[in-house]
Amino acid sequence: MRTRHPHTARRPRRLACRAGAALALALAAGAGSAAPAPPADARTVSVPLRLETPLLQHLLETQLFTGPAGTHDLFDPGESCSQLTLSEPLLTPKTAELGLIAALEARLGVGAGGACTTLLRWQGRLDLAGTPVIREAGTAIGFEPARTRLLDSNGEPLAADHRLQQLAEAGAAAFFADYSIDLRPQLAAMKALLPDVLPRQSRAQIDALLDSLRLTALQVDGDGIGADVRFTVEPAGAPAAPAAALSDAELERWQARWQQMDALLVLAVKHYASATHLQALREALLEVLIESRYRLEDMLEATAAGAADPVRTWFLDSWRALAPVLRRIALEQPGEEPLLLFSALAAADALAALDELGPGIGLDISADGLRRLARLLGGEDGDGLLRYTGELDPALEALFRESLFPERGRAPPAAGWRLDLSPFPRAIAAPADRLNRWAPQRDDLAEYLPQVAALLETAIRDALGDRDLSPAHRELFRHLVLATAWQESCWRHYVVSDDRKLVPLRSGTGDVGLMQVNERVWRGFYDQQRLRWDIGYNGTAGTEVLLDYLLRHAIRKGEDRHPGGIDNLARASYSAYNGGPSRLSRYRDAGASAYGRKVDRAFWDKYRQVAAGNELAVSRCLGGNLSGRAEGGAAAAGGGAPAAFTLQLGAFSTRSAAQRFISDNGLQEQAWLQRQVSGGAERYLVLYGRYATRAAGEAARGGLSGLEAWLRPLEAGAGDGGG
Repeated sequence: MRTRHPHTARRPRRLACRAGAALALALAAGAGSAAPAPPADARTVSVPLRLETPLLQHLLETQLFTGPAGTHDLFDPGESCSQLTLSEPLLTPKTAELGLIAALEARLGVGAGGACTTLLRWQGRLDLAGTPVIREAGTAIGFEPARTRLLDSNGEPLAADHRLQQLAEAGAAAFFADYSIDLRPQLAAMKALLPDVLPRQSRAQIDALLDSLRLTALQVDGDGIGADVRFTVEPAGAPAAPAAALSDAELERWQARWQQMDALLVLAVKHYASATHLQALREALLEVLIESRYRLEDMLEATAAGAADPVRTWFLDSWRALAPVLRRIALEQPGEEPLLLFSALAAADALAALDELGPGIGLDISADGLRRLARLLGGEDGDGLLRYTGELDPALEALFRESLFPERGRAPPAAGWRLDLSPFPRAIAAPADRLNRWAPQRDDLAEYLPQVAALLETAIRDALGDRDLSPAHRELFRHLVLATAWQESCWRHYVVSDDRKLVPLRSGTGDVGLMQVNERVWRGFYDQQRLRWDIGYNGTAGTEVLLDYLLRHAIRKGEDRHPGGIDNLARASYSAYNGGPSRLSRYRDAGASAYGRKVDRAFWDKYRQVAAGNELAVSRCLGGNLSGRAEGGAAAAGGGAPAAFTLQLGAFSTRSAAQRFISDNGLQEQAWLQRQVSGGAERYLVLYGRYATRAAGEAARGGLSGLEAWLRPLEAGAGDGGG
């Protein structure tokens, strides 16, 4: 039998805490070792790092307080007859020190003849404080005891010469020896990553960078532990002279790179979403991804226009936006998982720090670097994890739909027609296959437009379902969808190409079909092939996106509380549909771009016409002459009721002056000229719109801000008599 010593502290051990790769990168060389003098042209970077209190508390509990009922013994029970058992720990960071308050059960004993005799039992609280220090040549953060007090049930400290107080001081040294964050496992990962993202740096330059890393200004405040990381980096070798324009091979590589960046963001969102059950955090991840996709569209457009490649900045900005959400999710995880989940995020932080040095450093977020980051999230198959396709991604689809339809939890409704749900007579409900073969011409608008309207009505009704929305909000959503389809496509899904083929309507930025759903923004959420070749599926997708912007953004953020009232909800939802969630208030933002303001004004005009019962005015942008509601059988001119009113905007003595007025005010879509001759003199009236009712005309007049408009009867055969 072993002889037991009165009190033997645990043998110090280092916890294998896998801190983020950026922090590991910062600690590569340690604070105490001497570094060689950097070259004269080397640059110094200082990056702030944080180990926040919730993370420190989590690590403390999961790595040390692992005994029965969450306890921690300060001495080895097999080696000591005296024991101090801690429970209910609470970290209390303060200026310059990390404090800990814990419940304490103490047993003071002596050993003789291989047995222990208990002399004293005591209960109270242990009040510890430690000062953070850098250990193990800069590869670990540890703590030196700064204060040790035993507090009785009244909060009064025991005397300094009390036997238990002396035992507690020995136990504090053991505790702080155990509470050490080992960062060595991350160094190898960062050393492997750096060559992949600094291809113009020589091996010697990369080694010098690693050797220069220093952690400085280690401190504690009320939020946790902070430090500054300083390192030096030498300028890279000169890059190859750029060509005047990208070759086909270079363009292909550039496209593959941004696609892999997007795929990595998707991987991160799915990975972290699967790690939390909190719907608010899952929705936050979803919003960051969707917003980043809209901004990617901006970046690609800027690049196409000849600007310097901004995609790397977009990628790093997207990771910065993810950071707060990822940190909150990481703290929900058991054991060392929080630090494992921080690894990819911290590696991206290191890339951002290098990026701030400018082009001279030669940072290139290459395919190899992206694959290495992907492996930090999802295992070894970096290429498979970063596959970029237009297929439906079940995980992304579920993430979007659980947010939009929490009460359903089912797959998207099948695209196409459900005649039993349609409020329109079956005789006029066009089968989906007919609409999927139809590029409308002016002569068949009276038949085509009511059928598209019926398709959209079905999508609206299916999206709303039994949702608890007021009648006013339901009607507003109907107007929003119809006006958006008008704004985006003039209710078309197909057009005839130059080589006489039926093709989906597409924009130069990847918007497709009836609702002009952007394929890159909504990649994975919807199937790209069906968005292109199924008008019903496209209509459903756009309707669902609009409903998401209405419910989770416009209503939730109180856009209707601004001047303009409830109609603001529609205007805000469309601004977000067109520009992304961050553009929700663009319609009322005086600082918005001229293009954004123009787009929002055009939508507002269409929305008010739809709200006034004149959705068939969409025919104007297709060369037609319909008005009124899209209901009943095939629409006649005027939508079943003859157009009776129009708006007169001016009268001019020459045709050229009238046409210039139309052009200057952007009225080409709905304005036309009517020639009149009186007393040998001719004049040209500028007329705008055709309306079945006076109310519809008055509503349209309200949308013509800055123009004087006179509502007048529409004369039979009104038009430009001059041809």
